[in-house]
Amino acid sequence: MVLLLVLAIYIPAHAFSDTTRVLFLSKEDVLPDGLRKIGNVKVTDGGFKMNCGYEQTMQQATDKAIQAGGNIVKIKELKHPDMFSTCYRLTGEIYYYPDILGLIAEKFRIVDSIINTVLPDTASYALLYIYRPDTDLGAGISYNVLLDDSVVCRVKNSTSFLIKVYKTGTAKISAKTETRKEVTLDIRPGKAYFIKCTIAPGGFVGRPELNVIEASPGLYEFNAVKEKPKLKVMDSVY
Repeated sequence: MVLLLVLAIYIPAHAFSDTTRVLFLSKEDVLPDGLRKIGNVKVTDGGFKMNCGYEQTMQQATDKAIQAGGNIVKIKELKHPDMFSTCYRLTGEIYYYPDILGLIAEKFRIVDSIINTVLPDTASYALLYIYRPDTDLGAGISYNVLLDDSVVCRVKNSTSFLIKVYKTGTAKISAKTETRKEVTLDIRPGKAYFIKCTIAPGGFVGRPELNVIEASPGLYEFNAVKEKPKLKVMDSVY
């Protein structure tokens, strides 16, 4: 099974007007021709931030890009929570590209074609990509990830799992250490879902963090995990 590295796109649906879109590119991506640099963007913890998880950090960068008149953010660095900060932190560059909708459509087409090589539209199952990047914070802590009430994998630093799921409809993905975290998916056959697992600072052990990631950054980060993914099949009960 071959999964290619692709550029990172973060496009939260609630963030935009009907005419504004923001495309996030990873530092490895080549910028398209015909764009104009607007400036730089930085999202830091500020020392007192509470809501500074992955989604909140990307949303702040999105808002800053829109306010500056840009529609592309090229990420120079995206730091995970660590011993120095409980927040995600981002630095990057803001650009404006005239045909952003066309560029986004092309990037999604590339991502879909890659996923379709392992998950055809006619598949009777969904694919659940679960991964945990290599980070310093909570490096020695591992925890189980559950699909509803069933354990599907145990994640530790730099691990990834590719899981076939035959269940359809609403499903809860959860994990627990000293506290419990839960996200909800609407699982459909022939679709791919990406769950990014990390550790957030806690009172004693550390708290599990689960984030539902868009397909493009999810596929990019999944492939960046050093350990090869383990394939697991959940039977029709799940």
